Amino acid sequence: MPDHAPPGMTQVHRAVVDTMAMYGPRRVPLAHVARLAGTNRQFLYRNWPRTSNLVRQACEGELRRVLHAAAEVGDPFPPLCLAVEQVVRAARLIREHPVTEAAARTAPDLLLKSLTGPATPLHTQALHWLYERLDVLRFHKDLESTGRLILTVAAPFALLPPTPKSRDERTRLDTRLRSALHACLSPAPPCTACAPPRQLPSGSPEPGS
Repeated sequence: MPDHAPPGMTQVHRAVVDTMAMYGPRRVPLAHVARLAGTNRQFLYRNWPRTSNLVRQACEGELRRVLHAAAEVGDPFPPLCLAVEQVVRAARLIREHPVTEAAARTAPDLLLKSLTGPATPLHTQALHWLYERLDVLRFHKDLESTGRLILTVAAPFALLPPTPKSRDERTRLDTRLRSALHACLSPAPPCTACAPPRQLPSGSPEPGS
């Protein structure tokens, strides 16, 4: 009998993500994955004969976790602004994710390919998450095209991590993406919380005066 129970799916996927954060997405040594998961390579080969399938499942699970976290925006926002803030947060979480940073360091061509190449299951997963955000806004007429537009606008902010990373750079990136998303979804920000104060010409009376 084995000395201990085999690791669960979540534990193995976590080990894959942590390994990619160390070695990058192109080289994922199963020996290191097995060590982090508390098992051996034979167990991994038996359950995932192709390493690429294991890596894909781990990436899909991690993206699902990140997008779920991005949707948990605590501050109250009007519906449009809430959707924008969720997308901005998702882009930031992906941009600052250890695997994205490892990819920028070890395989920047993969990040470029994810922006310019054909769609992958991860793109589809992100699109469905965007559709859920947009459906709340009742974009029924153009849901698909609007979702693809938002993904195209937000992807560079998610997949090109700044170097060196700083709080000021994070704020600049978030602000620029937020403005771009509002421009895509509405000709002007619909609420005073997001719209800049309107400048009155010198000498003009205040409204209501």
